[in-house]
Amino acid sequence: MKTITLSSKNQVVIPSSVRLKLGLKSGNKLIVESVTDTQVVLKKEPSYKDLIGTIPTQKNDPVVRIQTIRDNWE
Repeated sequence: MKTITLSSKNQVVIPSSVRLKLGLKSGNKLIVESVTDTQVVLKKEPSYKDLIGTIPTQKNDPVVRIQTIRDNWE
């Protein structure tokens, strides 16, 4: 378990072992995932490189896709 101290300017320093494990570099952003009375969960904000390949490619003809969307519209 790592201990982090809050500075007089209300800043924290993430230990180098944690930064290395998460691949954090200067300028990276963190997302506050959740906050409770005793816990704060931070997540590394994904970069565009992390998102490449996460959206499935469309193999259908665009006209057919639009017709399908129109047919299923409620």
